[in-house]
Amino acid sequence: MNEENSTKTIIDQMPTHVLDLLLEVLLKVMRAERGSIMLLDENRGELRIRSARGLKADIIEKARVFLGSGVSGKVAASGQSIFLKGLSGGRRLNIKRDELINHEIDTSYVTPIRFYDGTAGIVNINSLNSDHEIRPDKERLVQGILQRFLEYLARTEPSLGHHDETSQLYMMNIFREYNTLKELRVLFDFIFHLVTDFLKTQKKGVFLLKNQESGFFDLVQGYGLDTKHYPEIYEELIPRLIEPKAESARQTIIFNRKELFSASLTPFNEEFYILMPLVARDQTQGHIFLFAGEPPMFDEGTKGNLELLCSDAAEAIKKASSGRGYREMTFTDSLTGTYNYGLWWKRLLEEFSRIQRTRDTRISLMALDIDHLDRLNNAHGFFVGDQLLRNVADRIKSCLRLNDILGRIGGDEFGVVLPYTTKQDALTVADRILQAVSSLSGEIRIQLSHPCTLSGGIAAFPDDADVPGKLVEKAKTALVSAKSMGGNRIEFFQHTKE
Repeated sequence: MNEENSTKTIIDQMPTHVLDLLLEVLLKVMRAERGSIMLLDENRGELRIRSARGLKADIIEKARVFLGSGVSGKVAASGQSIFLKGLSGGRRLNIKRDELINHEIDTSYVTPIRFYDGTAGIVNINSLNSDHEIRPDKERLVQGILQRFLEYLARTEPSLGHHDETSQLYMMNIFREYNTLKELRVLFDFIFHLVTDFLKTQKKGVFLLKNQESGFFDLVQGYGLDTKHYPEIYEELIPRLIEPKAESARQTIIFNRKELFSASLTPFNEEFYILMPLVARDQTQGHIFLFAGEPPMFDEGTKGNLELLCSDAAEAIKKASSGRGYREMTFTDSLTGTYNYGLWWKRLLEEFSRIQRTRDTRISLMALDIDHLDRLNNAHGFFVGDQLLRNVADRIKSCLRLNDILGRIGGDEFGVVLPYTTKQDALTVADRILQAVSSLSGEIRIQLSHPCTLSGGIAAFPDDADVPGKLVEKAKTALVSAKSMGGNRIEFFQHTKE
């Protein structure tokens, strides 16, 4: 399949809610109240409505327009856009009076959805009122939005051979199963690049999706960031976004660096940060968080368009993320059945909140990592590696209490929160886990080229750290120490002597 045919397939299979968002944005820009997106069925040579606003349901269902017939068909066949004010402007495409479906329409703009040298469909925008902005000087903006939509839509399709992804998806609960949320990725890319185009800012930032049931951010999609810094988004950025000022925000807020971050935070060194809440019916679906070297300058018109875009985006996200399968994935890692990173981090924060209310201040945290999993993957393939991850997760679970908190916090890394547990007691648990995992190699059906072992690091509150982020950091430091000593061992975090 060549790129042109593949692009046709992508557009034809585009989820309705994504097309709905595109149409909403265009209608808002033109201040029009009616419109539709029609896609071309090349086998039949006809256009069919895939998204519409202001049209009756029976019209949407039955409408069929042949190429070269009627206003839409002539625009699709010619590949030329057209403005219609009554009959004015229709002569260029030889549009006749009886081809205008509704004579009450004041002004219309019909434009093809173009790719390469062909046409995938048309967008039809019209208004019965005279206070619209369906004007020729708006065409450049509309075409830019359409071009942006097609560009990022095409680049999210792996079969087109693009190696540079438009975004880096960071979901500790999904990992390799990116296709599961492909619809959301397309949607996020489209929204993010529209917003940054409107603001004329650098394309650097994150898209944060909020889990409506847990109330936590458990999906992060980033742009222009090094993925190794994504854990710091959970540890440094998200706690700021659940503070009252950000949590209650319903409009765009601009922060300076000192308002958000401590001086020691190095990954994010821009001076200004733009928080754009995505609110649908008084419910925050997530945030767009942009990094800016200088304060953005935008007029009231741009601000209004951005607010409308964010509102429409929130509605589209709400529709896209309402499925049962997505809700289940937002709580657990789909491969191992443990907590995903977002929910694991939320549970860790809850434990710290608990110890502030009680006298028991003992929490130990363990970071565990499979030794040389890359060797096993190279020798046996990723399918075996995934199977091994599931088995290791099961063995770890079997050694824990009901109130212990296990999550997959990296590709082959697990985090264990042990409430009411001293470091020495945590070491006893860790040794039990190592013993349970050591027997895996002889019990699974596949003869492994290398034995399956774990390394681990342990840190405790309040001995080693006084905040969650530092506790995780210290446990991972101890894990690195265990790895450097050859693996298959557990190390405590050791304080550096002054």
